[in-house]
Amino acid sequence: MLDVLLSDANFWFSIALATVAILFIIEIMGLVFGISMVGLLDDMPNSNIDVESSSILSFGSWLNLDRVPLLIWLVVLLTIFGLLGFVTNFATQSIANITLPVWVSLPFAAVVGTLLTSKVSVIIAAVIPKFQTSAIQSEDFIGAVAHITIGIASKGNPAEAKFTDDYSQPHYVLVEPFEDNELFKQGERVILVKKTTRSWLATRYQ
Repeated sequence: MLDVLLSDANFWFSIALATVAILFIIEIMGLVFGISMVGLLDDMPNSNIDVESSSILSFGSWLNLDRVPLLIWLVVLLTIFGLLGFVTNFATQSIANITLPVWVSLPFAAVVGTLLTSKVSVIIAAVIPKFQTSAIQSEDFIGAVAHITIGIASKGNPAEAKFTDDYSQPHYVLVEPFEDNELFKQGERVILVKKTTRSWLATRYQ
């Protein structure tokens, strides 16, 4: 059994599932001490990436990264990636008595796994609010204090901002200044004032 798990064909899939098991153990240990690891990745500092912030947010929304905590999304991805790899190798071995080369099985499991994870995230997002005291509506964002995480916001050129609601759930939104000549730089705090079709208008937090 160990030879199968650690074979060249299954090695990275075993690593993925082992990572999930380790994260699960860490989460259980954290809960014992009253500390959850679910929001850990959401609170990590963002890298200084020179990319259009709206493009990043659009890609993240396409993957449904904004629907569930990042750690949960990552665990789902690693689980599907690992299981898909094992199932694919088992099927090809049983049917054709061959094992797909790693350069074929890894990209296949990664791409299909990512697509499936985005779909599963929708289901998880529908379940998570049932365990919360209340669900926050977009209108409730008005007056929230957020900080700019990626980019520089100017009128007509929104940047990504993050805030945490009363239920400790992180939210990522696009913001741009309410005033024409205002600029919001990375790390600055702003107050959400009005929702538009593409972003939120905000004022500087004093």
